[in-house]
Amino acid sequence: MRRPRRILALCAALVALALAGCGGGDDDAPGPLDEALSYLPEKAPFAVAIDTDLEGDQVEAVDSLLGKFPLGVDSVEGALEEELAGGEQNVDFEKDVKPLLGNPFVVGATNVASFTDDTEDDDFVAATQVKDTDALDALIDKTGPTEQGEESGATVYEDDGTLFAVKDDMVIFAGSERLLTTALERAGGDEHLDADTFEQGLDGLPGSALARVYADIGAIIASDPDTRDARKVPWVSALETLGLTASAADDGVEMQFNLRTNGEDLSDADLPIAAGDESPGVIERDGEIGFGIRDLAQVVSFGEAAAQAVDPGGFGEYEQAKKTLEDQLGVSVDDDLFGQFSGDLSATVAVDGQLGVRSKLRDPAAFEETLSKLADVLPSFAEGAGFGTVALKRPSGGNDFYALAQADGDAVVFGVIDGSFVLANDAARAGQLVAEQPASVPDAQGAVTMRADAQALAGALLEQLGPALGLGGVEAFGARLFTGPLEDLTGSVQSSTDGLRGRISLAIH
Repeated sequence: MRRPRRILALCAALVALALAGCGGGDDDAPGPLDEALSYLPEKAPFAVAIDTDLEGDQVEAVDSLLGKFPLGVDSVEGALEEELAGGEQNVDFEKDVKPLLGNPFVVGATNVASFTDDTEDDDFVAATQVKDTDALDALIDKTGPTEQGEESGATVYEDDGTLFAVKDDMVIFAGSERLLTTALERAGGDEHLDADTFEQGLDGLPGSALARVYADIGAIIASDPDTRDARKVPWVSALETLGLTASAADDGVEMQFNLRTNGEDLSDADLPIAAGDESPGVIERDGEIGFGIRDLAQVVSFGEAAAQAVDPGGFGEYEQAKKTLEDQLGVSVDDDLFGQFSGDLSATVAVDGQLGVRSKLRDPAAFEETLSKLADVLPSFAEGAGFGTVALKRPSGGNDFYALAQADGDAVVFGVIDGSFVLANDAARAGQLVAEQPASVPDAQGAVTMRADAQALAGALLEQLGPALGLGGVEAFGARLFTGPLEDLTGSVQSSTDGLRGRISLAIH
């Protein structure tokens, strides 16, 4: 789709703002939301609603956040004014565009196939109910689009390759003439997406948000032949809808999601991560991201069940390899290895790929024995997995760690220290992990957590990628000015038979 020349520049600007995460809540305007959604099919695979209330709390919060960064613009209105400035038709934001705003701007897909193949590049319909029809008429007169005729009581226009229709106070866009005609016909009937369905998909999420997203995940998966085997996994076949919101506050931004499942036939054992609210801590290191996982054994079990469903032949080979290993070493891979990781695991990852893992063990002494038996076969296992020649070094001379090293110098060290399993790229990092205790993540709920100092992380990224991006001297200094307001980046995911709920928050001072 080519960008409109200037007609209803509101819509071009709003789409840009939607991608950047700007808008507002729609709870106080259920009528306009219903109207806009009615142009999408009842089984629409995807829809996003962006409210255009520039006087709302969400946009005011965005304005507050923009003022904290050296962007050259300190408000949403300022950004929109810049978007329209210098246009050949002299569209004025305050006079021509702002009177139209205030109701949800809805964009959605009409065909599940657009998510599963490349044949539906123009599959979209967008609609909004304008606040001021006189202002809309004046904007159309000023921009002068070409009138194409009437369709379902609406006037159809074309402007520099963009098709849209106006019906009373509704403006409707579509990716093609066929989609626009169908959308106009659909809105006059009963078989279309409505606010109740949309809101059900966002159950439990903030009603006031910058953007609110609905997706029929079950329909998308069911329509893709490539997911046929994956649907044999009970949890995958139970997937229904995804709701996602992006919100702003004076002190940061937050994304929340709700991936719903039909839990009637699910048990906790079917879930991809452990059920419950209890959250693991993370190890905090400057310039790195810390992750926490409660009950890694649950993740492994889910992965094995999924592999068995998706690739029975490959899983059979995996099971045979496990049996051979168990017969050779006298250990149970499920009980003596994976089953040990039923407590909390903390991992830390640096932008240069360095990592460290620390995990509580169910029975540390027993795991040490298992590790001693497994160590001898790890080099041949690594070589069989395509890592080339790998050398093993056992703990000795006061060194508590095993070490596996490749010929190119890449290495990993691991061992059981103070009752925990520790793994890292080198002994120094591993030793630091032993000394560092995981810390709780504020407001976290669920078996997966995440935390990072966003400013330090951004600084580490700049240091790592700056030379490749040509950032040096003044440019790097300017980039650091931009990252200065960033603070904590946190997140968590909670699992139950009803689905996955999660959030990611970025604090900004």
